[in-house]
Amino acid sequence: MKNAIWCFLIIGVLILTGCSLKNPKTSGTIIHEGHTGGKEDSIAALQKMAESDPAAAYDLGLRYLRGDGITQNSYKGLQCLRMAGEHGDHKAHIALGKLYLTGMEEMGPDPMEAAKWLRLAAGQGDKESAKLLKKAQAARDRDVNNYVDPALYRWYWHAPYRLYWRHGAWVY
Repeated sequence: MKNAIWCFLIIGVLILTGCSLKNPKTSGTIIHEGHTGGKEDSIAALQKMAESDPAAAYDLGLRYLRGDGITQNSYKGLQCLRMAGEHGDHKAHIALGKLYLTGMEEMGPDPMEAAKWLRLAAGQGDKESAKLLKKAQAARDRDVNNYVDPALYRWYWHAPYRLYWRHGAWVY
């Protein structure tokens, strides 16, 4: 019984010391490298930098998607990420591939567009993107195989006369 209490006490101490209140800063932003202005100034500077720097466009796109220091706008966030991806930013390729594969609140998944961005990321040696590329291609193949032409469907099922041949006669 004493050993069990000591064991729980040691586990509790280990858990509490492992959970610190301050999280280490694992990701940075382009703006805070020596910038001394306020939050509005930093966003304006980031928007100006995003026009020429793909990394800044990627950072701005993430800020728009999360609503971090700026009003959340998924459309502008996606535009910024696409601009960064078109200028060759590797992180933007991965982010765009994941966004298009899973979809967002306003848009559904688009496996063809996801495959395009994931192919670029996988071509740069990203192993996770190669795995996601296989999923995107499978989803694209599923969409292609399950495609039903709406005009053909409407013509066949909504025809005024749906007759078929049974026992030597046309039956409605």
